[in-house]
Amino acid sequence: MLSQYQLGEMQFYTGEGKNRVKNVRTIEGAGILFGYEYNPLDRWLYTRYYGFLDYGFVILDKSSNIETNMFTYGAGADIVIEYNKNPLNVWGLFYGMMVAANTWTTSEFSKNFFIENYRSFTSFSFKGTYFRLFGQIGVRFQTVILYHDISIEVGFKFPFDSEIGSRFVRNYSLFVSHTWYF
Repeated sequence: MLSQYQLGEMQFYTGEGKNRVKNVRTIEGAGILFGYEYNPLDRWLYTRYYGFLDYGFVILDKSSNIETNMFTYGAGADIVIEYNKNPLNVWGLFYGMMVAANTWTTSEFSKNFFIENYRSFTSFSFKGTYFRLFGQIGVRFQTVILYHDISIEVGFKFPFDSEIGSRFVRNYSLFVSHTWYF
């Protein structure tokens, strides 16, 4: 099981036709990943497979309290190359690809969500779901703490394609993750 903190960039478009304006914002969020590492011979090169769910939060307009939430979910696989396979100090590189769907939600009154629940739910609307192909690359460090294997990963997640037809697009994300093996 892996948990991530993500920080990235998203863009959205306002206006129509010649008046269309591209806006760029910072997106912050978290992700969880649950999967399986396949390394039957304990070699330096192996694969891992997983399902994942990412959540991202963006403030589009501070003055109007307009916010959006991003949910990305799908499946992926990575190739992992490890160096120095010592049980207390393992370093590695990984590269992977993910097939995912992005769903964006918006709420004009989400700042007052806990105060005015009814207004928040009536303004809440789903935007369409868009399918994407992502890549990720990163570095990992694995060690043993309190008789359990854990790892820390730092990486970069990027799309291979754009969300055709979507007004919201996540361009990339940097992530730091923690894995607890059981």
